[in-house]
Amino acid sequence: MRLSRQKALARVRQRATRPSRLRRPRAFKEVLLRGLGFSLILGLTMAGLSRLLQSTAPPRTEQVAAGSGDPPPALPTDFLKGEEIPALQERLAALADQPGLTVGALFWEVETGAFAGVRPDQVFPAASVLKIPILLAFLQAVDTGQVRLDEKLTLREELKGGGAGLLQTRPLGSQVSALEAATLMSTVSDNFAANLILDRLGGREALNQKFRQWGLQHTQISQWLPDLEGANTSSPRDMVWLLSQVEQGRLLSRRSRDRFLDILWRTQRPSYFRPGLDPEVRIAHKTGTLSSVVGDAGILDLPNGRRYIAAVWVKRETPNDPRAEELIAKLSQAAYEFWSTVEAPATSALQP
Repeated sequence: MRLSRQKALARVRQRATRPSRLRRPRAFKEVLLRGLGFSLILGLTMAGLSRLLQSTAPPRTEQVAAGSGDPPPALPTDFLKGEEIPALQERLAALADQPGLTVGALFWEVETGAFAGVRPDQVFPAASVLKIPILLAFLQAVDTGQVRLDEKLTLREELKGGGAGLLQTRPLGSQVSALEAATLMSTVSDNFAANLILDRLGGREALNQKFRQWGLQHTQISQWLPDLEGANTSSPRDMVWLLSQVEQGRLLSRRSRDRFLDILWRTQRPSYFRPGLDPEVRIAHKTGTLSSVVGDAGILDLPNGRRYIAAVWVKRETPNDPRAEELIAKLSQAAYEFWSTVEAPATSALQP
């Protein structure tokens, strides 16, 4: 009896020393609740930190074109941030004062941003100078993969046009590569080739929309080439600004920029800027000629290492007045003489 009682007491003591089965769930719940509370606090902390980082991060800028992170180029009215050259300005104005001739001109040095001009915002019939922005639009389409240089374009009657060119001698229905058409458009001013490129890029309105995207204010295609009535327009400021963007590595890839300049260097029509300049001056340009107006735009490299961009149009009251070409040459010579001097006046740099 005493032994049974001792065994019973031992069992009670043994049970008392064991953890209660009822306590286990309670301890587990406490651990679980503490873990959930910690996770909740951590989640709220991370969310707040994320919002703080997003609020302090700089805003993303939209890209101008696919694959390009460059900011949108400045409008043409804002890009002349260099110093105006009074001496050259006065000389250009004096030369431009001729009865029966209306002049628009702008000369802009690449390195310093120094400039001088006469009525740079005057709107003129663009003539074949318009083929510069068409060529630029074509090469930009190549960069974005919309056009291939080796794709074939078919010669069609409705695109034939007249005036200068070689493609008019080829049979309708034959084909040329897009690169050959773009090259002929510029080097020999082939109007048939220009219309092929214009058609391939979507037509006049598509190009006009592109010009507006670039910021051009006076450049407009209203007629297929040749535009004998002078309905297509541009201005010296538009053209200098456009060439400045190419010069500064914008709008085109490096490869297309090199091709663009190479084609303009091979223009067969002598530049109206050329008379009176050193034979070593290199000119990548495109001329335009109508009975009522003549023009030229391009990039000039001088033997002393300076480079400037020029665009000049002269409208003439008397059809085919030869003084118009002579005036462009005189204006060009004045700019050349200024920038070919050993020491030019100090100017403030143009901000890109």
